[in-house]
Formats: sequence, C-alpha cells, structure tokens
Amino acid sequence: MAAHTHVGVGYNAQIAVDAKHKLIVEQQVTNQVVDMGLLTQTAEPAKQILEVERIAVVADKGYFKIEDIEACEKAGMDPYVPRPQRGPSVRAGLFRKDEFIYDPASDSILCPAGQHLYRYTSSVLRDLKKINYANRHACRDCPLRPQCTASSFRSVSRLENEAVLDRMQARLAQRPSVLGQRRETVEHPFGSIKQWMNKGAFLMRGLVKVRAEFSLTALAYNLRRVLNLVAFPILMEAIQA
Repeated sequence: MAAHTHVGVGYNAQIAVDAKHKLIVEQQVTNQVVDMGLLTQTAEPAKQILEVERIAVVADKGYFKIEDIEACEKAGMDPYVPRPQRGPSVRAGLFRKDEFIYDPASDSILCPAGQHLYRYTSSVLRDLKKINYANRHACRDCPLRPQCTASSFRSVSRLENEAVLDRMQARLAQRPSVLGQRRETVEHPFGSIKQWMNKGAFLMRGLVKVRAEFSLTALAYNLRRVLNLVAFPILMEAIQA
C-alpha cells in the first residue's frame, strides 16, 4: 500500500458483522490505504447475503464520503457514519461547520449568531456542485466574528446532495448509542482474529493469496463463533438434516 510518500507491505481488511450474533457476513481485502469509499462495496454484498430489504450500516468516521453514503441509501441501506470535523476553521479553533444549520425552506444557512447566510457563488468538487453561502453585511458588525473567521466574512459551503447527510445526522440523533454498539460488534471479531494470527500478520503475500487467507480466517472465526452460540449436538443435527 502507498501511504503519503512511503510504500509499505500491508493490506486493508474489511468485514461486515451482524450485530445480533457477531458473525462475519461479508469480508474483503484491498490494498487501498484508507477506508473512504469502501462502505457500499462492503455493505451491499452483506445485505444480499442476509436477504433483507433494508439494513442499518454503521461505520466509523474513516468511511465518511458523501458519494458513498448516498449510494448506500439508493441501495436500500440506512448509513450511520459520524461526520469528521476537519478543515482550517476547526484547526484554528473557530466555529465548526456543524454549528451552522441549513434551512431548506429559505435555502439559507443559520449561523451561530442567528444570522442567515445566502447563496453567493458556486463551484465543482468531485463532479458535485458546491454552493457557497455568505452574508457580508451581517459579518461586518458581528460580535462573534473573532470566533468565526479571521477574514472579513465567513463562507460556508454545501454540496448539492448534502441533504443525504442531513438525513443521516437525524438518524444518528435518534440512535446516539449506535456508534458504541458498532465498536462492540466489529472490534470483537477483529480482536479475536488478530490474537489468533499473532498480532495480526498475514502469512501469505500478494493480494490474491491474502484474500484467500482472510476468507479462510473469517470462515474459521464464524465456525468457532457458531459453536459458542449453538450446542454441538444441535449443530450436528442441523447439518445432518
């Protein structure tokens, strides 16, 4: 995998785990450095295997990408991914973007000072239209400006399909414990597998071979997990039937 200016021998293992039994439903291995962009391609096969019309997909903030979150919704899945707080305003300790509230009725953004920012320019980001909102007049005399921006006015951008993030944020507000449940669910098999594999090192080399190794590892984990859930005589009866 290539990371920044360095290249290291490593692989990115992905798993989808069901919350009820902590069984691995889907697994894959890539040589992509980051998890961003891997949400749908991991979750959609899991939905097909489970044979359900709709599932909740919970991931950490490393998977946050608006195109991927939108693809999840279109595929009949409800994504729960926390939005990472990043950018120059966050680094400078100024008001974060999530402190600005979008009002769809007026197509404006309400700032922490209670003023509305309106459309003033637009641009393109990753083939998506990005709309910039501002209110120069309100910012000029705003007492909160030192907490908001080092410039003469604050600009807040919003992508054309950002309503998908608003819906996801509403779901997260209704289920605040779901992110903690994700840690308990996904880290359980990862922790067990890493312990079996002597600190998590793959024995094979090459993406094809590593994928085969991890597939067998996930199968072994599931078998051991099932034996903890179902008594062995009952399991054998089910196999014979």
